[in-house]
Amino acid sequence: MYDRLIQKIIKKWKKEAGATRVVQWTYRQGVLTIYTSEPGYLVGKAGILSNKYGDIFKKELPNFIH
Repeated sequence: MYDRLIQKIIKKWKKEAGATRVVQWTYRQGVLTIYTSEPGYLVGKAGILSNKYGDIFKKELPNFIH
């Protein structure tokens, strides 16, 4: 249902973070779980990137829990 939207946002996130390997992700009942071998890249310094993209997911996905 939201697969294309989530893929688009994660692709943009990976590009901004400089990460190359997101192994997989799941989205169930408002919870997005991302499995990667480079978590530090996606989190960003002091969690800035994870907060930024968490807010984007909140706007785009109606039942997203951040």
